Amino acid sequence: MTAARHFADAFRPSNLTAVFDNKIRDSGAIGIDRITPHLFQKNLKSELSLIKRRAISGTYKFTAYKQKLISKGADSPPRALSIPTVRDRITLRALAEMLAKVFPDAVSEIPQTKIDRISGALQSGAYSEFVKIDLHKFYPSIPHDKLRVALRSRIRKPEILALIEKAVVTPTVPDKKGGRGAKSNSRGVPQGLAISNILAEILLLGFDKRMAAMPDVVYERYIDDVLILCKPGQASILLKKICNDLERIGLQPHPPGVDGSKTRCGGLTEEFDFLGYHCKNLRLSIRKQSVHKFESSLAGICTAYRHKLVTTKSVSEAKRALDLCEWRLNLRMTGCIFENRRLGWVFYFSQITDTSQLRAVDNTLQQLLKRFSLTSKIKVKRALKTFYESQRSMKEQHRYIPNFDSMPTAEKRRILALLSNRDISMLSDARVDELFKMHISEAVRELEEDLAALS
Repeated sequence: MTAARHFADAFRPSNLTAVFDNKIRDSGAIGIDRITPHLFQKNLKSELSLIKRRAISGTYKFTAYKQKLISKGADSPPRALSIPTVRDRITLRALAEMLAKVFPDAVSEIPQTKIDRISGALQSGAYSEFVKIDLHKFYPSIPHDKLRVALRSRIRKPEILALIEKAVVTPTVPDKKGGRGAKSNSRGVPQGLAISNILAEILLLGFDKRMAAMPDVVYERYIDDVLILCKPGQASILLKKICNDLERIGLQPHPPGVDGSKTRCGGLTEEFDFLGYHCKNLRLSIRKQSVHKFESSLAGICTAYRHKLVTTKSVSEAKRALDLCEWRLNLRMTGCIFENRRLGWVFYFSQITDTSQLRAVDNTLQQLLKRFSLTSKIKVKRALKTFYESQRSMKEQHRYIPNFDSMPTAEKRRILALLSNRDISMLSDARVDELFKMHISEAVRELEEDLAALS
């Protein structure tokens, strides 16, 4: 099927409706126009008709994206995410679906799959050296001219190319500033859009295929993090060659040999990090910074409980604060299954071969409970047990880890009442499902913050 046909299918009213219902309606994200999905839904039919008409005719225009800054720690500048309006989010989602069908080989695998292959290669004993390359400001440095060439390899229709171009050049601005007078992007792809990841993958398709075809190496890349395992004497040669190839594409590898650079090579007797994992003596553990960040998030939940407790005015308010603290701690420890995805810190690090850090996290949580006088008041789950539970291949076999997709309505009502702090007894089951997804989506975003900036 041609790109034009996939494009037409993606922007059919029925598909746009499905995009809104499945991906947008229950989301709390609001663009610079401050229109919520709930408000947008009141004019849904006419709005979707407008999206289709303008996308197909090539006259669609994106509204400036709202900037959201995500902390990467005290030593790094924040990551700037772009938040589109509801209308633009629907358009970008449909566009992402089309690109995934036109470029199926550009749909990236989850990190755990790549780590699994790396782990197998390490244990095989067939490799003795590694090359580690980190790309500086990956998304902001993507060159538009090279991206256009990559897209035109499979897309000919001018309206499709124009829509992608408009999405990429639309500026991202602080909420208070607004979009008036903002300059279009001349370089880079805004982060956080539905099309951001697949556009980056499309740009590097040719590079990835050339690397994967090289004999006697194991090559893995996830976004801006590149790792190669190779035979003796190859690492330094490969490091120089790959950096040169990436620079020709227009990307900026961190220079090797510079203090603090993540780009380097060496023997497998040396330690190195990849996607938040730490490799030492051919064994995989969790990078120390990732453990510290996770433990800090647990401490933050306990601190929030103490602050809330100070302001409570009744026994019921105090009980809710305690119940909410327990629920948030347990969700952090176990993660969850939501929208058919396994989510959470322990799920992400399920490929480790050393579980001592999980025991340390469990001990840290017990110490926090003592410090905040919570030991006898709440019952918390354990990271180590979550790890062993996460090894189950069938999602329906999980008991210790909450599955929000198959949760009974009665349990959803209990959790929703806790999270929303309101009487929901008169709400229909359909409305409960809608609000439940919205609140769980917000909670899931907090889980994802524990995994931010892993490379």
